[in-house]
Amino acid sequence: MDNKEITDSDTISYSNKDLSVNCNVSKIRYFLLIIFIILSMSNSFHWVMYAIVENIAEEYYRTTSFWIDSTSTIYMITYVIFIIPATYFLDRFGLRISLIIGASCNALGSFIKCFSIERSQFWICMVGQTISACGQLFILNIPPMLSATWFAANEVNVATAYGVFGNQIGIGFGFLIPPLLMPKLGPLNTTNVTLSMMELNPEFSDEINIKIRQAFIWITRPMAIICLIILILIIIVFKDKPDVPPSDAQALRTKSEKESYIESMRGLIHSRNFCLLFFSYGLNAGVFYAISTVLGAIVVKTMGSEYQSYAGYMGSLIVISGIFGSIICGYILAWSGKYKLITVITYVLAMVGFIIFAVALKLKSILMMFFVSVILGFFMTGYLPIGFEYAAEVTYPQSEGTSAGLLNASAQIFGIILTYCSLSMIDIIGPFWVNIGFAIILAIGVVLTLLITNDLRRQETAQAMKKKSLSNELSS
Repeated sequence: MDNKEITDSDTISYSNKDLSVNCNVSKIRYFLLIIFIILSMSNSFHWVMYAIVENIAEEYYRTTSFWIDSTSTIYMITYVIFIIPATYFLDRFGLRISLIIGASCNALGSFIKCFSIERSQFWICMVGQTISACGQLFILNIPPMLSATWFAANEVNVATAYGVFGNQIGIGFGFLIPPLLMPKLGPLNTTNVTLSMMELNPEFSDEINIKIRQAFIWITRPMAIICLIILILIIIVFKDKPDVPPSDAQALRTKSEKESYIESMRGLIHSRNFCLLFFSYGLNAGVFYAISTVLGAIVVKTMGSEYQSYAGYMGSLIVISGIFGSIICGYILAWSGKYKLITVITYVLAMVGFIIFAVALKLKSILMMFFVSVILGFFMTGYLPIGFEYAAEVTYPQSEGTSAGLLNASAQIFGIILTYCSLSMIDIIGPFWVNIGFAIILAIGVVLTLLITNDLRRQETAQAMKKKSLSNELSS
């Protein structure tokens, strides 16, 4: 098969010889998926663990909000810089080696942060965060490739959804655990929440600082142990691929000619459908990353610093509802095969959610904010596995890891831009208009999604192979 370039008018060709395949699923596939989910959880936990308690971390480490927010945005920055070599590595060396490197960076970063407990050691915290962020490069792209490599055709969409929600669970714990462990503070003047806490509040008392230090110990040390255990499990049990391919499409790809990474990238760039999905996915996920990072600032700016912990609860609610969104959307996708329709519906409802959230901020209704958090989480997170699988469909037989890597790169780029823009705009135009801006950005993403043609290449190939196989059986 010649896959050197994909365009929207291309078709997949195959011979009778290609159709003579033996497929079977491996019994360890679910165990491998569980290990990956826990790895993804542990890595994404680090992403928001400081940003969600921004006002406390800022004062404790005697730094600025910019640097506390940078503990989150460093994940996006490193991803954008190193995604091309990381996806090449995944394409060249496969799942096992990539996951070992990702888990190693994850564990190393976690252990380094155990030495960042003292108030003068924020720089050590940033070093640990940066190394953990590098681990994300070898974790975030894995779900669609893992599901396609190990799971049957009717299990792929759901397996990808479970792989994605591991990341979301970790973010949820990152939202929930730090605010619960941190000491409660009294109300602050929140005229400008992005100013240094040194300007807003006297330095914390020694008693408060001791409690904050103890909270960071309880956060970092258990996490380091968990990350080490995950690394050991991956080294011991994880295999690159099963002995027998799990699906016809995977078998056909295995038999086809292996193209170079550069040719694969060129094929993706020349695909109009993938380019549209690249931007629409980036806008949606970028808004999700931005709201996850600035949620604490939005709530504190609107309601007051005594509501800091509420931001963590809202973030956890977003993630919990997102878990259900990922799984339910995955099952609906597997059942219906209506990729474009489901993508548009989830996109539109996420946009509506931001409009309602803006209204809740205007009304200063904390109950309404919690209610809308469920809507935002369900549809924004539910969109993520759909985007991965949609890309795998329209770019087949290209590597799922490569297409997922580029989608995530788009998400990180837009996430960086939207995070820093929204942080500065919160004080200029206020949280209400920032959320209206998020809704407008999602509206642009809806338009881009509508322009994608429904060219489901992987699905069409699998159906054609089944028809041909049935025809051969009847003729014999």
